[in-house]
Amino acid sequence: MAAAVEQNGMEKISDEIVLHILQFLPLDDILNVQRVSRRFSRICQDKTLWRYTELRSCYGLSDDLLKDIISHQAVNIQHLSLHGCYWLHSTAIEVVSRCVNLRTLNLSHCRVTTKCLSKILSATKELRHLAWDVEGGFRPSFLSQECKETLKKLKVLKQVYPFEVHQDLFGVLTFCPALERIYLLGNVQLSNVACWTYNPLEEDQAAVSVRNLKELVCYGFENSEVASSVFNLLTGSIKQGDPHPTLRSYCISGGPFVTYEKAVGSYAQAFEPFKMDLLQLDLSSGREGICSISDLEKTKNLQFLRLSYNYCLHSYDLMTVSTVCQNLRVLNLMGCRYCFSCSERFDWDLSGLEAVAENCPHLHSLNLSGAHHCNSFGCPNVFPSDGLADTIAKMKGLVSLSLPACSVGTSKKSKKSRIDPMFQGNGPRPQTSSRTSHHSKADPQILNLWKIVQGCPLVEEFELLGVGFHSQLVHKALHLKAERDKGGFFVYRPCDDVKSRIKDADLSCICEWQKLRKLTLGALPGVVTGEFLQALPERCPALRYLSLANLGPTGQCIYSKNLQAALRRMPHLQDFRFEQPNFNVAWSFLEALYNCVDLQRLCVVARNGEIDPHLTLKLFEKCKHLVVCQLFTMGQVLASHRLQQLIRQRYQSERPALHVAILHLLMEDSRSLSQLIPMVHLEEFTMYKSRVGEQPL
Repeated sequence: MAAAVEQNGMEKISDEIVLHILQFLPLDDILNVQRVSRRFSRICQDKTLWRYTELRSCYGLSDDLLKDIISHQAVNIQHLSLHGCYWLHSTAIEVVSRCVNLRTLNLSHCRVTTKCLSKILSATKELRHLAWDVEGGFRPSFLSQECKETLKKLKVLKQVYPFEVHQDLFGVLTFCPALERIYLLGNVQLSNVACWTYNPLEEDQAAVSVRNLKELVCYGFENSEVASSVFNLLTGSIKQGDPHPTLRSYCISGGPFVTYEKAVGSYAQAFEPFKMDLLQLDLSSGREGICSISDLEKTKNLQFLRLSYNYCLHSYDLMTVSTVCQNLRVLNLMGCRYCFSCSERFDWDLSGLEAVAENCPHLHSLNLSGAHHCNSFGCPNVFPSDGLADTIAKMKGLVSLSLPACSVGTSKKSKKSRIDPMFQGNGPRPQTSSRTSHHSKADPQILNLWKIVQGCPLVEEFELLGVGFHSQLVHKALHLKAERDKGGFFVYRPCDDVKSRIKDADLSCICEWQKLRKLTLGALPGVVTGEFLQALPERCPALRYLSLANLGPTGQCIYSKNLQAALRRMPHLQDFRFEQPNFNVAWSFLEALYNCVDLQRLCVVARNGEIDPHLTLKLFEKCKHLVVCQLFTMGQVLASHRLQQLIRQRYQSERPALHVAILHLLMEDSRSLSQLIPMVHLEEFTMYKSRVGEQPL
């Protein structure tokens, strides 16, 4: 029977067709396919499959498996990505030096020593693109002469700074005079320049030549000297009379705690040395409007624009942007509290966003979170929430959307009455009492979020975040500003619009996004039953990422029954982050997670309840793909440490990427976490923050 099936099945398909199918599979699936039969093993050895070897966050990749892949395919590999493979040892990564034809190498978020990097670059003389992490142990003196020769030919350099840097921050930048694209990426919530030093250039070092420079990205550093020093290093090498470079991307920012002026100066000063035809631009944390740029024609081809935490951005600035930058694809206005107001009277004015909706047909990512766009703002006129929903609904091509919770919700006229969902007929519809309002659906005609869902059917990533809520895992600077209760936990005080207008019925329409892959809901005190969660498994079959934080009044998890019922029907959920201050991590919650058989990353932040060792171990038995387990509770430190060690001893060998963090909730701050949790998980998963339109394209 088996032989007949084999003869009538895949054996009838030619090698060329099988090879074409395999080109669409991730590499870990190809490794499984080659074990099926000798024929498939032979097909999987074709060099076209290995030319672009993508091992990004391949959790099943071990040191031995990497060595085996390189030993068989070293000559064929031209582009290799090990991004996020933090568990690989430096001695295993050294085997990449056998790939003599390598042209692109991504080692970001990998443990790479200076000697390991030197060995790889000394052997890969054709390398032109390099990405890696600069950590505290970097020593330029350990770089060999052959390595420096390779660095001189690099065209693209990306340096990531995951932890505190105590050495020369330039890394290998000063050994790469021919660069065309420079990316220096930190994380404003996690990394800090503890000791910024700029040593005099040695004989084999040279200032970066800016003649061929096309992209410059310096993003996410708290210390403004980072951005300003890099900027001065580049502009200082422009000699008088030399032709100015033509930049395509220009993103220099320090996040919400560093103003643009401290980092670079005024917009006019920043743009002066360059002749630009920009595709990407970051002017976040600035204190000027976009109209202060004298030559806006330089931005006519702009695709990525980040203006977050710019308090001088007004509605007429958005009108100017939409008129000039009609090819815009990503617009980030996070924390821009005045972007919907007039500069003269500070009245609400949506004409700027309306112009964006009309003039930017290619826009696919929009971030409006981080600022109150509601009646609590204090403007003399009432915030036009209906108008905002109607305007966003015109952006038909949106794929990623982030909104403040107070900007959408049931309009005022729907507060007085709720429509009975069981009513079938014509004429006046009967009204239900306000006591059962959270059990019924609001009228789609007056539900603002429903308008957005209907108008933007292609949304795959959606965030609805309450302004002012801080996770317990936050940036150190917020510890000095945010209000705490007697237990040391942050106090969240939602505005009136969030408390009164965001209910369970308002969120039920989210399930109409059938292509939804990532959903983040945070700080919504009006959620009581969580009935909308029941429809997620069937209505959103593509959902892979779910993050829920501080839903319900005073953080009480009244909706736990519906949440657990939904989790039992989500076998394909891969990432689940759950933060609920007054939640008890009980056996029923963990039991519901047993059904998420594809779960890869789990993060729970809750102050109540002890972690049951037996149930936690059973979770790993049921979820074979679970490699990241982060539990932050008020449990005993010693018991948590023992459970953490037990899980590692039992599962580390079969899951190379296993990371377990069972920690006390009231840790010092996120800097402590940066030493315990891999950077790739902190950026993508652990930290509670908006991620729409944050990183340059």
